[in-house]
Amino acid sequence: MTNIKKLHLRDLHILNSAKLTEFAGWEMPVSYGSAVEEHLHTRNESSLFDVSHMGEIRVKGRDAGIFLDFILTNSVKNVNSGRAIYSPFCNEDGGTVDDLIAYKKSDVDYLLCVNASNIEKDYSHFIHHSSNFDCEIINESNLFGQLALQGPGSEKILASVIKQDLSSISKMSFIEQEFSIGHALISRTGYSGEDGFEIYCPLTDLESWAISLSQCGNSGNCRWAGLAARDSLRLEAGFPLYGHELSSSITPVQAGLSWAIKWEKKDFLGRQKLLFELESGTSGRVKFYEVEDRRIPRDGTRILFDGKEYGEVLSGGYSPSLKKPIGSALISSRGLDYIQKSGWKAEVRTCNVDLFFAPPVIRHK
Repeated sequence: MTNIKKLHLRDLHILNSAKLTEFAGWEMPVSYGSAVEEHLHTRNESSLFDVSHMGEIRVKGRDAGIFLDFILTNSVKNVNSGRAIYSPFCNEDGGTVDDLIAYKKSDVDYLLCVNASNIEKDYSHFIHHSSNFDCEIINESNLFGQLALQGPGSEKILASVIKQDLSSISKMSFIEQEFSIGHALISRTGYSGEDGFEIYCPLTDLESWAISLSQCGNSGNCRWAGLAARDSLRLEAGFPLYGHELSSSITPVQAGLSWAIKWEKKDFLGRQKLLFELESGTSGRVKFYEVEDRRIPRDGTRILFDGKEYGEVLSGGYSPSLKKPIGSALISSRGLDYIQKSGWKAEVRTCNVDLFFAPPVIRHK
């Protein structure tokens, strides 16, 4: 039986009434009470998430940027130090290996944040393709703790904790320095569709950061939130989750992430296949939906149009903002033609509910 990894702050989460569940090989807080309340509190105030299960991989050396421009669909070449980019990365056939955020510390030093379930796979992928580049790739996942402070009140709360003005830090930017609590990389990034920050720090300082931030909850402004709220927040925002909206069989083009592909790059892994999809059309596209019913379609549920199968559900969940189920689906090209003609509605086998295909609930901020 596989050993389940424990979070460094496990005891602190239990003290805060966390309900624990297994996710990506980790024992994680799923909620601390009502997941719906945690979701809405994040939208209206701010919430603190322990995301220390995420992976951190360092790429250093003279060719670090050149290597990453070959591996990633996006580009770090023209990005200034202190900035971050979001990018999928693919295999030779265009299938998605994973997606990540790359933090550019300098032209020769990058920190990559990858999904917890893919750490070893991603690391092996980078090593395999790095032989022709002068760079070092280091898996530093065991060294880092990570907290995400998300919501419209995040800047005020974090600024009060570190005693520093954060208004000059724009979206997808970061600072790294010594603070009174300890060393940290603080980035204006997140996975909720709201303003927010992610804090990368040594595991030895993680509890101090967590306590300092969560103490702001004494005034009701900041509360702990778990995986359930994290998932409903990202689904409302239309953010992909690897294994659902992105996978080895779902390309970034199919997932609607062409904006994160720098086509002007002469060569990157999967470019030929992705360019063919862009020019010739894909076999399907990821679309987000709302449900005109109370039942939630589940992953893998088949989607029918006039009795014919044209897709399947990738994610399904409840939207506290809309007070109705929402989700995502992979729809074939023929299915897309059909639903455009029929007002973007479909029925789902096994649930017999109507789906209305629509943009994400929360616009990216």
